[in-house]
Parts: sequence; C-alpha cells; structure tokens
Amino acid sequence: MTRENPLFPAKNVDLRQIVYEKIKEAIVEGIIKPGEKLSEVELANKMAVSRTPVREAIRQLAKTGLVSLTPRKGAFVTVPTLEDASALYELRANLEMFAVTLIAQSPPKKDLEKFRDIFFNMDNDTDPKEYLIQDRKFHNFLYEASGNRFLKGVLLDILDMINLYRPYSLAERNYLKALSEGHIAIIDAILAKDGVKAREEMKEHINLTRSGVEEYLQNHPGAIRS
Repeated sequence: MTRENPLFPAKNVDLRQIVYEKIKEAIVEGIIKPGEKLSEVELANKMAVSRTPVREAIRQLAKTGLVSLTPRKGAFVTVPTLEDASALYELRANLEMFAVTLIAQSPPKKDLEKFRDIFFNMDNDTDPKEYLIQDRKFHNFLYEASGNRFLKGVLLDILDMINLYRPYSLAERNYLKALSEGHIAIIDAILAKDGVKAREEMKEHINLTRSGVEEYLQNHPGAIRS
C-alpha cells in the first residue's frame, strides 16, 4: 500500500493544527527518523508555510514527547530508549486491560467481528505496514469503545509515543501471525463478556509486543540515531 507523504504543502485556514498533524505523522511513519534534527526552514519550505506554524508545531510536539528540545542545538525527534519503552508498555498494558474489562460489559459486536475478520486473514506473510495500520485502528477503537472519557484521555495522551515505538515491535522478528491471533483472542473474550479473560489476553498481547520492541533496542543500541 502506497501512503502519501504527509509533508506536502499545507493548504488550510488553521495552519497551526495542520502543520502539527503533518509533522507528527511524518515522525510516527518514520519519514523523519528518531534522532533527526527538525529544521524549521526545511519543514516550512516543504509545506509551503512560514516558519511560525512550524515553530509552534515543534513546541507542541515536544509536549507529547515525540520531540526533544536541546538548548543551543535545536529540536530533535526523540530517540526511543529501553528504559522508556519498558515504562511506556507497562502503563499501556494496565490502561488497555482496564479498557477491555469495560468493553466486555457491553460488547460492540458488529465492530469487533469486523476486526476479527481482518486479523483472521493475517499471517507472517502479511505486509507489516498493513498490520500496523490495522493494529492502530483496533487499539484506537478500544479506547473509544471503553466509554470512559478519562481513560480515553490518558490513552490518547500517550498515543503518539505508542505509535513511535510500534514499528520497532516488528523490526527484529516476524511474528505477525502470533500478534494477529492475540487480537483475535482479545476479541473473542470480549464477545463472550469475559472481562477477566479479556484482561489476561490483553496483557499477554501487550507483553509480546513489548518484548519485540525491547529486543530491537537491546540489539541495536544507538543504531536508530543514524
């Protein structure tokens, strides 16, 4: 699947938000690499805007953790670390375990069955990019379906960092089939209204993803800075 480069000229009244979303997408999609310096001039030229909305977007991205500001050096895309990955995935596991417990009380059957069909048809030969797209959609759906706006808010606050780490979960090994089966197990537990089982399956799934991220970071210390 060919995806459009988000760094095309911005043409919208609300330039600040548009520019922010474009740069964020470029970071999450790996177009702008971890450790890479963000040039206000270069980004402004690519999107055909002034430097002001770019500067504001970079400041906003720094608040999410996607960008690190270094005095007298500039802004850089955050470089994932093993310590941060462990802390992030521990938090994510607990939040999403709570989410599926809530959803299991009144499962949105139609939507869950749609996702079940998608992951049922995935295996180790599936395009990793396609898996990541559906993985993001599924977990975002769970945030919405939880029905708890405070839980959703917390999850959305860390979503950008989750998306930054996501590709590394597939960088070191091919286990798309196991990951897809994990999604199916979560869905089946929710559809059965078994909140305890859904929590267990979510914990196992997140831990599997976490192990993939940690394995990459352990085997390639500093490699993603290049």
